[in-house]
Amino acid sequence: NMKIYLVRHGETAWNKEGRVQGSEDIPLNEKGIELAEITSEGMKDIPVEIIFSSPLIRARKTAEIMRRDRDVPIVTDARAV
Repeated sequence: NMKIYLVRHGETAWNKEGRVQGSEDIPLNEKGIELAEITSEGMKDIPVEIIFSSPLIRARKTAEIMRRDRDVPIVTDARAV
């Protein structure tokens, strides 16, 4: 029985300004990092075998925060941009 969890990347400066980012590689802002950490804490007891992420810096950073200290791979896929 496989479960899939979808998590959106944390906030960026452009999100805060209401600007559309699309495939622009905008990093997380401080609030985005904080939100990813809060989400990670809330999901810390959920078993994870693999994490998929867009290669964009905001998504990759969110994935790294979500991984915590788990020994699981983060697979990036440009089709997720």
